[in-house]
Amino acid sequence: MPRAVRSPLPFRPLLRTLVAGGTALLLNLAFTAPSAHATDGWQNGGDYRPLGDPRALRTSDKALPVVWRAFPNTLRRQGPNSNSVSIAAVNALVYESMIGIHPDTEEYIPLLAKEWKIDQNPDGTQTFWFRLDQRAHFSDGAPVTAKDVYYSWWHRVQEDRNDPSNRMTFAENYQEPVIVDPYTIKVTTKEANWRLFLYFGGMAIYPEKYVHIPGEQFLKEYNWKMMPGSGPYILKEGDLKKGDSLTLTRRDDWWAENEPWAKNTYNFKKITFSVIRDQELEYEKFKAGELDFYRATRAQRWVQDLPRENVIKKGWVKRRKIYNQAPQGISGFAMNMRKPPFNDRRVRLAFAHLFNRERLMEKLFFNQYTFLDSYYPGRDWGSEDTNPKIRFDPDRAEELLWEAGYKTRNDAGYLVGPDGKQFEITLEYGSQAWERIWLIVKEDYEEAGIKFNLKLIDPSTLFKKVGERQFDVTFQSFSALLFPNPETSWRSDLADLPHNNNVCGFKNAKVDSLLKLYDMTLDRPSQKKITREIDSIVFNEHPYALAWGSNYMRILYWDRFGHPDTYISRIGQQPEEEIMQLWWFDPEREAALDAAMKADQSLPQGEVIVKPWG
Repeated sequence: MPRAVRSPLPFRPLLRTLVAGGTALLLNLAFTAPSAHATDGWQNGGDYRPLGDPRALRTSDKALPVVWRAFPNTLRRQGPNSNSVSIAAVNALVYESMIGIHPDTEEYIPLLAKEWKIDQNPDGTQTFWFRLDQRAHFSDGAPVTAKDVYYSWWHRVQEDRNDPSNRMTFAENYQEPVIVDPYTIKVTTKEANWRLFLYFGGMAIYPEKYVHIPGEQFLKEYNWKMMPGSGPYILKEGDLKKGDSLTLTRRDDWWAENEPWAKNTYNFKKITFSVIRDQELEYEKFKAGELDFYRATRAQRWVQDLPRENVIKKGWVKRRKIYNQAPQGISGFAMNMRKPPFNDRRVRLAFAHLFNRERLMEKLFFNQYTFLDSYYPGRDWGSEDTNPKIRFDPDRAEELLWEAGYKTRNDAGYLVGPDGKQFEITLEYGSQAWERIWLIVKEDYEEAGIKFNLKLIDPSTLFKKVGERQFDVTFQSFSALLFPNPETSWRSDLADLPHNNNVCGFKNAKVDSLLKLYDMTLDRPSQKKITREIDSIVFNEHPYALAWGSNYMRILYWDRFGHPDTYISRIGQQPEEEIMQLWWFDPEREAALDAAMKADQSLPQGEVIVKPWG
């Protein structure tokens, strides 16, 4: 399934979903006295553990292959069809923001900005100051200046970009930024909102001359082209094969090469993103050695098949289930509340009761996952302990559908609604691998009298149709923020606009008022109380039939990599991004692997279940 990101902001792979979230430590930085490493209110992140492993090497010229299920609809991170994990991952390798968040301490660290400060204004607003590192430059050699920061904001607030989420974030929350000098910029918020320093400091910075153009020109010109960025990789001419692959090449003039946050990171000289639509084909290519790592998403394969594979038994391929402390994303059936039949809450709740997750858990998932009972699961920001437990209950579903007017069946055995129409929906999906799941799910809906059509379509087409709200029900997956940003998913004025995260068309005045209160609330316990209330209200409206989740990553990799002892960062969510940033090809391991395979000898498998943080 196509995946989306909850944040409208493009950040570096390790930092992208964190900057828009924040943490308790970040809150202290924003609203208390300056820390010990500050001078006249200016802060620079102080001393912090470098992100990269000092053992990292860059001796191999081999490209790291990364698999996409579908080629993205654009390379832009603004405008229609741009809110996907695939696009965000590529952009985060090319562009940088002014600040990041350390994955261990969760404090601010410098990126393009060498220092920053936050002024509290008498009216409750804040003014943020950023001083750029004068060594920073784009891949075309131009320096990164305050003018580039200004126009990176300007670019996001233009209506002609057709990007309501970005415009909402940057136009409604900030006054026009002020260029203080060529390398210093300040911006004042329009109202109190504890997350705004994170949003402005975390936006990707683009060269002014490329974004200071009309929206129509930008959307067309950069649909399949990337502007120069200040990050570690570049898209070279000829390395985009539209519909097939995209290769990024590591810059040999990256300005931040020896900074603590950059040293020994991004160790692959090339990264090639290639489309393999079929998950089984991807697995076969991995076993054949054509791919270096594989994300094991099928529980049956993980539990039953993999322990029997010869390459795993011999230790040539490492099998790892890695737990960390990342926030959990969500997945589930998003129901289009804008039109019948899902504009009726009773129908949505009935649909949720007919989602037989229990059967899937037993039949396909080997009880490897947990049921989702919250939109903010796995941490203390949601109400999963108090939300009703919606489980498979066809009797309750029948009662609800009767109340909603579905009282008779036609000759084909399907329910007929109050409008005289057969209850019929179509689930469009973008990967053949999901068919085994949907065929089981379909049975229970059909038995309940709902004609449940399945249609496999191109993933890019599916992504576009969901963005344009052309669906009955669609299965969606979202990554999570360290700090929830509920307005991008639930604010009412986004419900009837295309291409944003309010997929279902949710509208609720009480939630809107809580969203405003959440932005102005400074203490952590009160913030969590508000998000729990939002979670409870949304959950009880049932815009989604929530699915399942987990707090670990399952990966396989050929034993040719070096990696940190922890494998991934403490709060990283996407194994592909963690590997791209923190791992490297190790020539000694590769030589040992080649020798073992030629001699048909085993290598140590090591611990399969890894819990670096307890």
